[in-house]
Amino acid sequence: MAPLPDPTDQLDGQDKALFDHMASARAHSDGRAQLGEVYVRMFNNPALAGKVGALGEQLRFNGTLPDDVRELAILRYATRVRAGYEWSHHQRPAMLAGLSADTIAEVTAGGIPAALPDASRAALQVVDAVTAHQSIPADVQDRVVAAYGEAGVVELVLLCGLYAIMSYMVFAFDIPVEEGLPTPPDALR
Repeated sequence: MAPLPDPTDQLDGQDKALFDHMASARAHSDGRAQLGEVYVRMFNNPALAGKVGALGEQLRFNGTLPDDVRELAILRYATRVRAGYEWSHHQRPAMLAGLSADTIAEVTAGGIPAALPDASRAALQVVDAVTAHQSIPADVQDRVVAAYGEAGVVELVLLCGLYAIMSYMVFAFDIPVEEGLPTPPDALR
């Protein structure tokens, strides 16, 4: 086990303001007033925590993709790399985005729900290609671009990169899922 300390009691000035901003920006979607532990531990390097946090804010709250597609992609990424922490943190945002429990369960099980719109199914296939370290098939990319533009397909790939950073932090520093969040399925632990 290689945990990092909680540095929040030592943050001041600009670092404390950044921490508070990141917590506030995420509170509405996460349903919690505090910043997730992955970000808390990241504040052992406030400059990098701020950069990662800014990327997360851009992708989650100001991106091109509709909320449901973004959350599908995050859940798919979490499932593919066995990142239970991210899966737990995105159950509420996925439901707020309108995803049904059945859709979430099927995506978690590795399926691509037939009831999803074609562009959403294509977005899941993009995540599958990225996590398999493969080129996105041309027909899949064309379907995503037709729905969300080149910006949308780039956003899907960058979502995978952001959540890779998050999962690396969780795995490297044994960051547990916080109390009150859904317990990830055994396959994701």
